[in-house]
Amino acid sequence: MDRIGGGDGFVGGLLYSILKGMDPGKWVQFAWASGALATTFLTDYAQPADEEMIWSIWKGNARVVR
Repeated sequence: MDRIGGGDGFVGGLLYSILKGMDPGKWVQFAWASGALATTFLTDYAQPADEEMIWSIWKGNARVVR
């Protein structure tokens, strides 16, 4: 696990969820999962394939498909 990029991933996920018009109750959930995903890469670059990949992290899926 690499902690670099976790905060950037969180902010990116937060802004993405706001701009996509998600329900405000989902903003922090999506941002948290985005930040968590960013820490699974050895660099500060993480590009999820789609929103479902991020939501699977929030739901507790420990299997990350890349």
